[in-house]
Amino acid sequence: MPKKTMLDDNAEIYQIRKPKTEKEKLRELEPKERFHYLWEYYRFHALGVVVGIAIIIYIIYQIVTPNIETRFYAAWIDNPIDEATIEEAQTDFGEYLQLDPALEQIIFNTSFYFNSSPEFVATSKQAFTAYVAAREIDVIIAPESEFQIYAHNDYMDKLSDQLPTDLYSALTDYFYISDTEDDPKKSVYGIYLSDTELFKNHAVNTDPYVLGIIANGQHKETSIEFLRYLFKLYP
Repeated sequence: MPKKTMLDDNAEIYQIRKPKTEKEKLRELEPKERFHYLWEYYRFHALGVVVGIAIIIYIIYQIVTPNIETRFYAAWIDNPIDEATIEEAQTDFGEYLQLDPALEQIIFNTSFYFNSSPEFVATSKQAFTAYVAAREIDVIIAPESEFQIYAHNDYMDKLSDQLPTDLYSALTDYFYISDTEDDPKKSVYGIYLSDTELFKNHAVNTDPYVLGIIANGQHKETSIEFLRYLFKLYP
């Protein structure tokens, strides 16, 4: 005999409840709650889409953007020449080398200042050392007082080992001679630039500046061409 009850057999309590769909859940929420629900539910999906789009954009950028090769890098310490003239010389030297600006570049980095505030000097010297260690710098142009430190610490090539005979002989009057920590014998490690047109006409002080070829630099031939360019000593 069926058990008597106060409820009808069709009462809601006896109905099999179906789980609500996501759309039904959303309809029952307030707008603010709906946004929070969507964010919690779909945020990882959205993040995946964003990351995927970023990767696609990066790949396309790498494909369509030419890889510009640095053919020469000069580090100017305590640069005494105005930036407009430096930029003009940089462009002119690139044209002298007949570089393709779309694929090749030269860099004149004038951001190294060793006579500023102690904090800035420390940062500049750390950056310079890091660039040298990474073999990015080909030549250094610096006041004699700074140049002598790096020459003595074996940062420079002996110019007798690098320069062709004609250029070495032509620059005899401009030799910077020094010993090093590892070699007490004095040799030529730099070239004074005071008599070059660039320094005579544009330097704002009379401090003697010296150019040296960094020992671990990667563009020795271009460094030699830069000396020819500065002194107008073309073969």
